[in-house]
Amino acid sequence: MTDRVFYAHRGFRHLMGAAVASLALALPGALAAQDSPQSGGMVRINVHAEGPNFDPLASTEFGKHSRLGLALSKLIDWTTGPDIGYGQFVPEPSLAKSWEISEDGLTYTLHLREDVVWQDVAPVSGRPFTAEDVVATFEAMRNGGVQEGLLADVAEITAPDDHTVVLRLNQRNVVLLQNLAHQNMWILPKEAFDGTYDRNTTVIGTGPWIMTTNEPGVATRYERNPTYFGKAEDGTQLPYLDSVEILPITDLNARIMAFRSGQVDIWFGPLNMTQMAAIQKQLPDLNDIRTVSNTQTELYLNPAFEPFSDLRVRQAINMAIDRQALGEVIRGGGELGGVVGPALSAQTLPTDERIALYGTPDAEGARALLAEAGYPDGFSFELTALNYGEEFMREAEWIQQDLAEIGVTAELRMIDKLAGMTLGQEGGFEALFLVMSPFAEADEYLSTHYLPGANRNYSKVDDPELTAMIEEQRTIADPEARQQKLWEIQRYIAENVQTTLPIWASELLHPSHARVHDWRPMMPQGFPSLTEVWVSE
Repeated sequence: MTDRVFYAHRGFRHLMGAAVASLALALPGALAAQDSPQSGGMVRINVHAEGPNFDPLASTEFGKHSRLGLALSKLIDWTTGPDIGYGQFVPEPSLAKSWEISEDGLTYTLHLREDVVWQDVAPVSGRPFTAEDVVATFEAMRNGGVQEGLLADVAEITAPDDHTVVLRLNQRNVVLLQNLAHQNMWILPKEAFDGTYDRNTTVIGTGPWIMTTNEPGVATRYERNPTYFGKAEDGTQLPYLDSVEILPITDLNARIMAFRSGQVDIWFGPLNMTQMAAIQKQLPDLNDIRTVSNTQTELYLNPAFEPFSDLRVRQAINMAIDRQALGEVIRGGGELGGVVGPALSAQTLPTDERIALYGTPDAEGARALLAEAGYPDGFSFELTALNYGEEFMREAEWIQQDLAEIGVTAELRMIDKLAGMTLGQEGGFEALFLVMSPFAEADEYLSTHYLPGANRNYSKVDDPELTAMIEEQRTIADPEARQQKLWEIQRYIAENVQTTLPIWASELLHPSHARVHDWRPMMPQGFPSLTEVWVSE
């Protein structure tokens, strides 16, 4: 059974009721065939990295936040459902049961649930969740947490009563609601910030499972939280699963063997088409769920390097790369990249425009642009590629060969990821090829890549007109008008900036064993749909 696009979730069913239930009857395979979720049982998930600690404010490592998501909650979460794509954000109430936004967009009033208690873990020991916890968390985030930028426009945070939080902004930011649902925006008890306990080692949340043990290199184990506030549509207490284990198997072959043998129930992480085909031969009944990746490969061209200071040269490099052939031959599927990645289907440029801008190679036109820029015989440069594995390096070699067709010699150098990130931040490269971090909103792509001083602006772009457009889109309340502005920005970048060059977003594979039902992966870390997963023995 293969499902490539849509998933179901309790939040959307609360909104759509019987309409969604009837639509589910038309879905293929296991997503539709099972009609009686049952409580109990356990699943094991592999997450191929450890977290250095459990402090959500200290860093953004997926190994950490994937684990925290089972025990912690946010004010607002992502809805998933049969009409909602993998990268489409629809807000769902979580710790905040409702909210209001003032007409001028400068005041957000969030009404908190009154039935939430913290997990019965010392020293918090099951006390009621209140607005003080939200204020303490957000103030700590604003004071040096990795989430600081997500709250940059918030001028004041107040709690007029135990179940109300008010955010007052310096300027309108229509992305704020999604920022509150960001995969790193976990709410902690106020005791996490006054020295009562060490949030590096102790995890206390309001989420569906309690983290009971963490053995580095072995497993992180969870047991059902009996006081969790979440309920299914029929009123059944969630989560269905009694327990979950996250296994830190870092070796790919070992992960595949563990999945094939049933030691791992839900696959998480890289898997290519050849590997998937081999697994399916042994497990023909597995749930085969596929999405477009929320990352893409990208090529940074450094304008401080003489040839790349000329826009015509950057345009020539873009025109030379046959991305569509690269994606089909090397990745076996996926989608053409964009300034905003294709997983954000409502915000990236329409497919035909992305094909025109990035998917229509023209070697003759590229050579003409090079000649016009003063490089009729081409030039040489160093292409530094971060080590993301075999298929990634094959992409780098493909680009190298395409550039050779227009007389440009790319001298390929591979370095490790950490060194590459440092090189990018320092600007000490000529061209840098890497995998973009996963972003869940167009504003994240644009602000991190193109605002002066931003952490992913390795090409040191400083274009006042572009900066003004990026800042303007945050203030546009009308969704259609904002979408048009986002498209305008992406067209401007393609015409006037042409770095970073998007390359390819591969297809993500999310298989699970047939005994696992209602596993619906979603873009944010932390496995937001896991509360409704259930197993049949």
